[in-house]
Amino acid sequence: MKSCGMSGKECSAQLELLGTNSGKSGICWFHGETDPENFKAVYENRTTVLIHSSGKRIRSAEHLSAASLAFPNCEFALQAPQGELPLLDGSAKPWKEELNDIVSHCAPANLNFYAPSQKKIEIKMGERFLKFVAGPELEIQYAISRFNQTFTATVRIKTTEDLEKIFQARTFIFEQELQTAKLSENLRNCGILLQSGKNPDFRFENEPAYHKILDLLGDISLYSNSLPCGKFTVFNGGHELHHTATSALIAGQGS
Repeated sequence: MKSCGMSGKECSAQLELLGTNSGKSGICWFHGETDPENFKAVYENRTTVLIHSSGKRIRSAEHLSAASLAFPNCEFALQAPQGELPLLDGSAKPWKEELNDIVSHCAPANLNFYAPSQKKIEIKMGERFLKFVAGPELEIQYAISRFNQTFTATVRIKTTEDLEKIFQARTFIFEQELQTAKLSENLRNCGILLQSGKNPDFRFENEPAYHKILDLLGDISLYSNSLPCGKFTVFNGGHELHHTATSALIAGQGS
């Protein structure tokens, strides 16, 4: 897989299947490193960055992390020579297709869920917030309201089929953010530009809200390739809120 990364520079990633039905699943982010699971996820410059104890880094892991949820009985090894992942079209769909090509012989399996020991979470950053209440199934309500534009989406996730629409949702940026974001022109086709008074060519209604759900799924499953049972309610959220919630959710889970 090859395209521009968030830096605007071309980067590549290679994936291989490590095993199936072995009790491990998801992405081995630092394959070949001593203690490859010894890493932390942080928010940095509009994206998620994984930092291994050796100092190695992987930027923009969230879309691939989400895509790997669709393969709950498979473990993959990642090689990312430039330390960041390609943005591709800004969605998780190309990653899911790549993983599917690698494991086309594997039988479908149920998503990995867990009951979090933390039954209630509430995080606020100004007017932004994330709330979680443990429950019997995973439900996500996500709303974005900025620059006089509002997008909302509600999903219930039980099977891998419930992820398909979410995987198609592309990343986005508001026109008002372009100057401060200082993004490379090379990223022009790696997502959606939201401009006041103009209707982008969305793949479906409220695509930006679905992309935020994609980011949330990717962030909360980085360590374990599993999802918590409960209801998320998020307003103007982002990776900072997601990582704070993830730390609370996995506490005591052995992940």
